[in-house]
Amino acid sequence: MVRSAATLVLCFHTCILILGFLINNSATQPTVPWYENLPAVAMDYKVHIDPGKEDCYYQYVNPGATFYVSFQVVRGGDGMAGFAVRHPSGQIVHPYQWKPNSEYQDQTSTGGYYSVCIDNQFSRFAGKLVNIYITVVRYDLWDKYTKEIDELNMNMENFTTTIVGVEKKY
Repeated sequence: MVRSAATLVLCFHTCILILGFLINNSATQPTVPWYENLPAVAMDYKVHIDPGKEDCYYQYVNPGATFYVSFQVVRGGDGMAGFAVRHPSGQIVHPYQWKPNSEYQDQTSTGGYYSVCIDNQFSRFAGKLVNIYITVVRYDLWDKYTKEIDELNMNMENFTTTIVGVEKKY
């Protein structure tokens, strides 16, 4: 019984210590989305754009990463909509064009929030269903990630070979 109580107290102190560490670090470091430090992120959205309206979406891109976005009108009205991309500096890097689909890519971003806007203001009565596909790839981290996966796969193959060898002996 004494051992259980001591273990409980040790666990309690450890939890308090971890909680204090987390609170202390959260106060000094800015909160970032969980996906921001991944080697690659891909998002696929289907959105409804009301007639006469414009919707804009924002995506953070790390410095040096590749940013890609495409859109396609899935259904509604004449099957076309406006599509524009604004660089984090404020410059329009893909001007509005009334099309059924379009895409934009920045190979080496300076970083920041890109604005992606879908415009349906020329349509007075028909809403549009639009597919938006966005990727952010950090190739330096992607190469490191694939190398780690290859090493893990080799370790798993070695482990499997060893287990099969042990099973054959016994």
